[in-house]
Amino acid sequence: MILAIESFDKRSTNDFNSSIPVVTDSLLIIKKQIGSFAKKKDYGNAIYYSKKLLKKAEMLSDSTIISNALWRQGFYFKRLDKLDSAYFYFDKAYSINIKLKDSIAVGDRLLDMANIQKSLGDYNGSMITAIDGLKYLDGSNEVESTFGLYQTISVAQKELGNYKEALRWNNKIFSLLKNHPAYIIDKESAHTIKITRANILAKQNEFAVSYGILDSIVKNSEGKNQFQYARAICNLGYYKWLENNNNLESESLLLNSLQIRQALNTASGLISSNVHLAEYYFDTDKAKALNYAEQAFSNSKEINNSVAILESLDLVLPLKKELGLDVSEEAILYSNVQNKLEKTKQSIRSIYAATKYDNDTLEKKNLVLLAQVAIREKQGIIVLSIAGLLLFLIGFIIYYKNQQKKREQLEQNYKTELRLSKKIHDELGNDIHYLMTQVQKDPEYHSLPQSGVILNSLDGVYKRIRDISKDFTPINTDNKFGDDFTMLLNSYSSNTIKIITKEIPEDFWNPVAKQTKIELFRVVQELLTNMKKHSSATLVAITCSKNNKEYTIKYVDNGIGFNQKETSLGIGMKNAENRMQDINGSINFETKPNEGVSATITFSI
Repeated sequence: MILAIESFDKRSTNDFNSSIPVVTDSLLIIKKQIGSFAKKKDYGNAIYYSKKLLKKAEMLSDSTIISNALWRQGFYFKRLDKLDSAYFYFDKAYSINIKLKDSIAVGDRLLDMANIQKSLGDYNGSMITAIDGLKYLDGSNEVESTFGLYQTISVAQKELGNYKEALRWNNKIFSLLKNHPAYIIDKESAHTIKITRANILAKQNEFAVSYGILDSIVKNSEGKNQFQYARAICNLGYYKWLENNNNLESESLLLNSLQIRQALNTASGLISSNVHLAEYYFDTDKAKALNYAEQAFSNSKEINNSVAILESLDLVLPLKKELGLDVSEEAILYSNVQNKLEKTKQSIRSIYAATKYDNDTLEKKNLVLLAQVAIREKQGIIVLSIAGLLLFLIGFIIYYKNQQKKREQLEQNYKTELRLSKKIHDELGNDIHYLMTQVQKDPEYHSLPQSGVILNSLDGVYKRIRDISKDFTPINTDNKFGDDFTMLLNSYSSNTIKIITKEIPEDFWNPVAKQTKIELFRVVQELLTNMKKHSSATLVAITCSKNNKEYTIKYVDNGIGFNQKETSLGIGMKNAENRMQDINGSINFETKPNEGVSATITFSI
């Protein structure tokens, strides 16, 4: 027996032992309180005391009572039609039962959960959960839970339109009962599985067999069980109408069922009768059909059954529309209920993921084989992992070498540009300047009529050489790059060309690699040079921005532009494209004649 010490003071051992309260008695008192509220259908208080029971059990670390307390909360939440909460607590109890290795209790909880999914219209989810529950009851003598799971699967298959499968699972129930003659099924459950069978057969157009089953229930329940009697004659009337729309007996059977259910005041029964009567009168008397559909709708709202609400609105909306009545309120409610129902289904699906019963059975039969396969698979995984790691390392090394080679190539290109620039400036430029000086000194030169043209041409060539040299001067790639970049932009500003740019933060360029800065500088320089030579622009706007690791430079001018389809890019712009490709970036142009040029430069660090 588990004991709890609620208070402690210095007493003799005998006094202490005699004062220890028996926790079991405390738990029994709480259980009796729960039962008392449940009998009164005061499920709110039943839940409250179930939570007290749970706290008490958690204090004692008694997993069996914890599981029981969780199950009770699920049970009473279901009675309040709060199905998502009910499912949550059933799932919690299921998890405890798994840890306790109580397979029968696990199967029972999965049955509870499958029935909730069925009530929500999630027939696929219900079927999968129920099938998973069977593996825990496999080989046990738990007839009631097993046939409950069979029944749930059968109904789910029927609702999904898989009538052969539905009948197969229904047959399993009868085979199970036959194999366990000692088990006595209660009449309520017996009628339920028989009516399910009749419903499946009617869906397969086996009306005669279906009627035989329903007639048998009618005879056995008439004057004894009005609930089952009303249910049987309702189904009988409905299927007789489905088989023959002119069957005069159908109407009286349906109306008789409704009358009995009104006296019994069973909401689920009233919904069924009213829905069937609305369908019966749908084509012949729409006003009467609407009356029954609205009654079904009202009954559905009373018990807050989302599936029943949608089913009744499926009749109310078209009937109101055909009668020229306003349907806006019902349409909005339909949408809201449908969304709520779908969210509840998704919430429930996320709580528990089922596995198939057949796969589990196969695993049990081939346990040794599967263990061997698992070992081989682990060995294979290790080998593949090693191979994968080696391939990754090889790939990384190749990538690193390629990147290193690319960086070296870019650096070499940069050094070549600087060397050529120096050579042009120091040698070719100086030679032309010397030639100009010698020509000016020559007395015969001044007597030539074209002397001014020659000198001006030489002067022009000299200035172009100085410009080329200037374009390829060394670029500062440290923390002063930003200053040099701003100076570059400002150097193209003049009395006729205005350069607009935003102030760039000091640390803006810090994360950018050295070689990327060089290539970027040259690309922007080429854009501005091209603008000055060809565009006739008076206004240029350049902005720099970054988003995480992606940098963007936007260039826009108001020049003459060009036709991209007819005009190919010049050597300078082609070089700019090549430079951007070298640093895994891009430059995109947008232009039209007389509408300026827009260029977007992007690259990542």
